[in-house]
Amino acid sequence: MYSVNQQIDTKLKIQNSYENTSVYIDAMRLNNEIETLQQSSDSSSKAKTFADNTDTALTSFSEKLDQFKSKLNQASTSSNSPTSLQALANDMQGIRDYLVNLANTSINGQFLFSGSALSQKPVNSDGTYNGNAESLTAMVGSGVELPYNISGQSLFLGKDTDYNRIVSTNVTMYNQSKLNPSIMTADQNATSSKVFLKDTDTIRDLVGDKNNVSTDDPKAVFYLSGKKSDGKTFSTTIEMDTSSKVSDLLQSIGNAYGNTATNKLVDVSMNARGQIEVKDLKSGNQLLEMNIFGAVDRSALPGTTGNAKQIMNVDNLLTKPNIDIIAFNKSNYETTASNSDLTMRSVGLSAGTFAIDFPLQNVSNSNMTSTTLLSGIFPSDVDHLDFGATSFSIAGKTVQDLMTAIETEYGLGAGNVTLSGGRMYVNDPTNTFSASLQPKNVNNAIAHGEALPDAMNYSRRGFEKDGNTLTGNVSQVVKSTSDFATASTKLVDVAGVDSLNGKQMVLNYTDKNGNKRTGTLNLDTTNTTFSIDLDGDGNTTDPNETFSIYNGSGDPLNLNTTADNMTYQQLNDLISMATSGTLPKQGVSTTAQTAINNAIAFGVAGNAANLATQTALAKTGVSTETASYIQKAIDAGIIRDNPASSAAQVAQATLDYNNAIGNANLAEYNYAVSTAKNSVEVNLDYQGKMTIKDKTASESKIDFTMYDASATNFTGVGSTALTFMANNSVTISNPSIDMFKQLDEMIAAVRSGNFRMDSTSDDPRNIGMQNAITQLDHIADHVTKAQTKIGALTNALSDANTRSEMLSVNVKTVQNSVIGVDTAEAYLELQSLQTSYQAMLSTMASINKMSLLDYM
Repeated sequence: MYSVNQQIDTKLKIQNSYENTSVYIDAMRLNNEIETLQQSSDSSSKAKTFADNTDTALTSFSEKLDQFKSKLNQASTSSNSPTSLQALANDMQGIRDYLVNLANTSINGQFLFSGSALSQKPVNSDGTYNGNAESLTAMVGSGVELPYNISGQSLFLGKDTDYNRIVSTNVTMYNQSKLNPSIMTADQNATSSKVFLKDTDTIRDLVGDKNNVSTDDPKAVFYLSGKKSDGKTFSTTIEMDTSSKVSDLLQSIGNAYGNTATNKLVDVSMNARGQIEVKDLKSGNQLLEMNIFGAVDRSALPGTTGNAKQIMNVDNLLTKPNIDIIAFNKSNYETTASNSDLTMRSVGLSAGTFAIDFPLQNVSNSNMTSTTLLSGIFPSDVDHLDFGATSFSIAGKTVQDLMTAIETEYGLGAGNVTLSGGRMYVNDPTNTFSASLQPKNVNNAIAHGEALPDAMNYSRRGFEKDGNTLTGNVSQVVKSTSDFATASTKLVDVAGVDSLNGKQMVLNYTDKNGNKRTGTLNLDTTNTTFSIDLDGDGNTTDPNETFSIYNGSGDPLNLNTTADNMTYQQLNDLISMATSGTLPKQGVSTTAQTAINNAIAFGVAGNAANLATQTALAKTGVSTETASYIQKAIDAGIIRDNPASSAAQVAQATLDYNNAIGNANLAEYNYAVSTAKNSVEVNLDYQGKMTIKDKTASESKIDFTMYDASATNFTGVGSTALTFMANNSVTISNPSIDMFKQLDEMIAAVRSGNFRMDSTSDDPRNIGMQNAITQLDHIADHVTKAQTKIGALTNALSDANTRSEMLSVNVKTVQNSVIGVDTAEAYLELQSLQTSYQAMLSTMASINKMSLLDYM
């Protein structure tokens, strides 16, 4: 009765496991299922709320991007005044700032777009992303999880594999025949007009000429370099007859990238402003790079290249007379000054008018004015300029001083040498200037030691500096995956060659203390080293001027890094040490090495006096830590009281020494790395671009250039293995986006009024409004894809929640059938038991009333 009464009260068949083990086990299993389903329901419900909020935010994103595009379209019409453009740019800036606020949306203290870093504000005001790329997941079943967020990494910096990379030159090309008809055509009365070059025009229309006779034209040579679709670098020259079409040049460029009659890898075209565009036909690939410039030797014989082809070293072009350079790419990046024996040349523009090529520019490519000091134009080893009979010292002299000296040397009179756009113009009505040059006829030399023309300098560029941070402009992209490199990526996985063995990277830099240095990273199959001339004696043979790049194995006998195993982290560490002025000390010099060997030998032979002498010598010129390691090695490996030591003991002593020196060198190296990082930090950013941050100054003294030593070689494939900063063609479309940076660039295009890229503007690499519209469409499509994804996840979560609730009901029903009690049946059983119990009580009472008298 008690048991049945408990069943009625609790609605359960059993109260304890011992009552019915089978029922108890089934009940517990089903109870666990119910709890799991309840958790799944709660989890999916909360996740759905998060996803719904994300979907709402992305809807607002799409709406604001539509408004942004509307403003951009308004700005791209030609009827806007500068005031209107500024107003539109301000409106776009407001929308952009609102998008940043949307990116920082938080619900219940959790940021929607910071990945798993829910408490981290994802986007700074400058557009920098601070979150991570992690997904948030909800448990929707036993061992089943569903993501329910869109990380800011994928939303603001994501990659779409259905988009193609397109790069473009940024110099607007005009038809030279129509621009200079009085020189290039027989019609002397024709009016000069600016007509954009077309692919149906001739190469002569592209490169120009010195007269109206096309039959005496030399060939034009085009120097093309960059990276192919497969990540392989190349450098080549293209020779073109001036009678050929521009379309022939475009086809030759395509062939250089691997196009064949049956297989097209890239599409090469010319846009409406005469700029060359190259499109990678492999979607999702972001390896393509290009640089191109042309050279024409105006004095060459008809149909020949003359001195315009200098494939082993393009710098030699500047030492040859009558070479004209045709620029396709322009940037404002710092450039490496050319050798001091290069020349500036006079070029006749028209009768009685000459120009001194090339435009005078400083290392940051800013055009010179009359007040600019000449010391800011020429390399540091140039102290004077030679022209005519004059040797002109540049110390303390300005460009105006030079112009005055030229006027005096050639008797031109004051005011006949002027400056415009950084270029000197000479007015010489009597032809004295030209006549004075003719006898020299060696180089038509005016001055020695100019900076490299911007168009010719592809990869020898200085990193962009902003306060205390320097940044390269070339993303390091892994060839096999087309993903951005990280610190752990090997250099060879990005390099445009199969192996880096034998390659050299030149580092020209000014360290944080203002010391100018030049070093060389020597990538070797057995031991990669860095050499630097610290004492200025012209070599790197002195102690501590060459050191090995150590790996992270920790094995003192296996520290050296091979060329193809070097990582970006090791390169970052090297740059940090170099620019901070904290270089590792090597354990021993050659002299010390000999002394150590002698010390071991004398110790084994039991010659204590000589041992002491050689030990002291071995520790000369090394750090205190290294000296202690040497002493320990000698002490540990030598048995002085046994003059008849075996060869094995000598070998052991040598091994002990090698271990000790390896440990000492590793300790020195690690100390230099850790010390350097305290002042200069070097990393790859989210787009694989190298950044150098000087922690010791708000305005750093550091300047930095790093390039392949074979950068000037145009002999074929793989001339340049790695590039970090380049005057490359501008990327106008890419599978990866950088949302806020791109929006900022679009706003800048509107403020400047650039409809397309304009190499003459303050920012020659700005993509312009036309390209901005294409990029904005990509961004909008990217957001739509994210919204579609979160919508699908929301539906999945909703279905999961419904499923959990339904299953929970079903399992409860099953559980009730297993352990639940049929109440009616239990009541009947209870009544039966109670009746039996009452009958038993009555019987017991009757029995209890009986006595012996009843039987007597």
